[in-house]
Amino acid sequence: MKRNSIKKITTFGMVALLCFSVAVPKITAEAKAEKSKLVVIDPGCQTVDSKDKESVGPGAWNRVADDMVGAKGVKTENAEYDINLQVALKTQKELEDMGYKVKLTRTKNDVDMNNLERAMIANTLSADLYISIHASDENKKTSGVGITCETKDNPYNFEEYRHCRLLADTLLGSLEESTGNAKEDVIESDEIIGINWCDVPNAIVRVGNLRNEEDDELLATEEYQQKLAGAIAAGVESYFAQR
Repeated sequence: MKRNSIKKITTFGMVALLCFSVAVPKITAEAKAEKSKLVVIDPGCQTVDSKDKESVGPGAWNRVADDMVGAKGVKTENAEYDINLQVALKTQKELEDMGYKVKLTRTKNDVDMNNLERAMIANTLSADLYISIHASDENKKTSGVGITCETKDNPYNFEEYRHCRLLADTLLGSLEESTGNAKEDVIESDEIIGINWCDVPNAIVRVGNLRNEEDDELLATEEYQQKLAGAIAAGVESYFAQR
């Protein structure tokens, strides 16, 4: 009798163990599939000062020339294009360590790419997200991190507004929590070429303002750049968790 009971318990245990061993790879595979999402990161600006005009959006007659070189640190004289790239590279590593696939629109400063070409990289790859990193504002009094996304009435990419706004909110929340340096709510605009040409969920991240002395000094440090990168990656993770 005892022998039969032991045999039944042993058999049940083996069946349970077999079921668990089958379920674990399935769960792991599903987790990996979820994390295989592609994030395209655009380090804004470049060394080449292209004066070519771009259409503000698909089918638009209005053409403008954008400042592709960006600002210089008011105290450090660090170039915006380099700060953007350093933060983007750190963000890439953070996301890849979390299991995401990441593509940068550029990996060096000496390039000649307009906003349309950068956005089209995300479109062509059917990316899950497109995040453009910048580090300046025209007003030297502006400081801290800021996020910009399209409006709900965007005439070029209106179908993605809900996802763009969610991304903007999760990024801002994460950056504020990590840096305590968010000075404003999400800004919505339909005047940004990179946003208008991008047909995947996207947002512009201003990691600071090099024209502001305090921000300039912060952005020059590896520690603060790493903090920004970790916060952007956490914002991406929060976005996918809520979508």
